[in-house]
Amino acid sequence: DAPGIYEFYQRDVKQAGRDAHPFSRGVNFVGSLFMAFLLKLTPARRMFYSLALFVFIYGFLVGSWIWGVLGFLALNLLLAFELADKLTARDDLEVAREIQMGLMPRSAPEDTPFDIACYSEAAREVGGDYYDFIQPAQPADTTLIVIGDVSGKGMGAALYMVQVKAILRNLISQHERPHEILTTLNTQLKQILRQGSFFTVSIASVNAKPELTLCRAGHMPLIHYQHECRTCREVLPGGIGIGLPDHGRFAELLEETTVPFAPGDVLLFYTDGLVETMNTSKVEFDDFRLKQLIEANAAKPAREIQNAILSALARFRGAAPPLDDITLIVMKVK
Repeated sequence: DAPGIYEFYQRDVKQAGRDAHPFSRGVNFVGSLFMAFLLKLTPARRMFYSLALFVFIYGFLVGSWIWGVLGFLALNLLLAFELADKLTARDDLEVAREIQMGLMPRSAPEDTPFDIACYSEAAREVGGDYYDFIQPAQPADTTLIVIGDVSGKGMGAALYMVQVKAILRNLISQHERPHEILTTLNTQLKQILRQGSFFTVSIASVNAKPELTLCRAGHMPLIHYQHECRTCREVLPGGIGIGLPDHGRFAELLEETTVPFAPGDVLLFYTDGLVETMNTSKVEFDDFRLKQLIEANAAKPAREIQNAILSALARFRGAAPPLDDITLIVMKVK
């Protein structure tokens, strides 16, 4: 937990000027870090901590072990309160995680021309990635594949994800084409997203025809492995993320494209957390490695392709902590 805790407090640490003496910078850093920690406490606990610290230091300076022990016990009592709060919050987050995972599809639809495997992992207890398979009443033979990513991570992103899911489900019952769905979604979400937040999403529509209709609002490209030529290509129709400045041109910039597929082809939808995963040397996994993995494992079932990607990702990341949520949908044409 140390890197995450350090990052949490460092946000409030004031940096000394570069011209300052190294000793002065060190003193300034320690003092700012202490104040950042102190200000995170509630006012009552802040006073209790200050008093306990004073008693402990006083006992040390005057050589009175009684005062020192009293200060030490008071500090540990405060630590117990903080630990209880953290454990309660962690329990709440675990419940939130279970609720969020319950909102994800339990399994992929079977009545499609694809063998499908999907995976989602939050960088924290809850995350902002979202995927879904929706089969609207009309047209009856259509399946919509949705994958999206709310900016940020943690509880804030997770709450937006729940809202997005509810709005999308409603819009899909009213509109058929991905372009119409995303245009209306942009109008509604812009009223909800706070300034600086945005949402990237891809929607693909599949029916009885051997083709997929794709619309992308700023999301990662679709990777299409073509069995005939044994290579991967990126499908990247135009479109910007929802919530980003569009000067009223969102619908105009949003493109819808058709992707023909054949038996043996592999289609991969994913969020940026996959290719932007870093190892301990701060090197990204990148899309080149991802395409190589797909090409090397394309003859396998979708689940095995997914496992090959996740295993390679884990080896690459090593001991580095996850920085973003990761979601992928592997679809192999039957």
